[in-house]
Amino acid sequence: MYHSDAVIKQLQAQRILAEKLDNAVSGVIDAVSEQVSKINKGATRLSFYASCFTDEYFDVCKNQAIEDKRFMLGIVQLVKDRRIVFELLKTYIDYQLEHRSMQQIAVIKSHLMRLNIHIAASALTSNAFAVGATMAVIVGMNIRFPVAKSIGGYFGDAVGVLTIYGIVQNAAESTKRLQVMHPAYYQALYIRRLEMMYFLIESEFIRAGALMNKWLSEYELAQVLAKLMGRA
Repeated sequence: MYHSDAVIKQLQAQRILAEKLDNAVSGVIDAVSEQVSKINKGATRLSFYASCFTDEYFDVCKNQAIEDKRFMLGIVQLVKDRRIVFELLKTYIDYQLEHRSMQQIAVIKSHLMRLNIHIAASALTSNAFAVGATMAVIVGMNIRFPVAKSIGGYFGDAVGVLTIYGIVQNAAESTKRLQVMHPAYYQALYIRRLEMMYFLIESEFIRAGALMNKWLSEYELAQVLAKLMGRA
């Protein structure tokens, strides 16, 4: 009996070890795949700059230069006040609350309370509710920061330059999708020089259905907020 138990425990330990190893290998493969994708996109982006003097690619090159500048403006904001995610989220919530009455905001709050979500707000005004909802979403969201972890230590390295341009390309593609899906939110971010930072939260917004309509009902907005908080 003792030997049987020992064998079983050993097999279980080996299985657990194998699973952990498999997960680790999968994580490495995913990370390498992501890095290769960024490098390829970065190389493609830089290749367009090499074609700047041809009529065929002049407009593309010009647009890329604008995107690069806007991306750097977003990075400056990120480093300067470290409130990028807060501003991205609050801008969206501000837009959704615009022109809603206090009664409508109360309805949104009521829907959230049914989901056991309580928004801390000193007063039931659109701004107070937007601040409280934004903070609640930030606490509940699990956001990855591909900028910070990818840029650090890469400057001066050829592969690093391509990786950074790959990140810029991802940001540009994300921004273009936003411009099509939700022009009003895109414009609100553009005014704040934040549209090229939208890629930081795009996956969470898509998962929550935040951009399914330009204007959400009180119930729909409550559901989106709950999903962003990981509560629905």
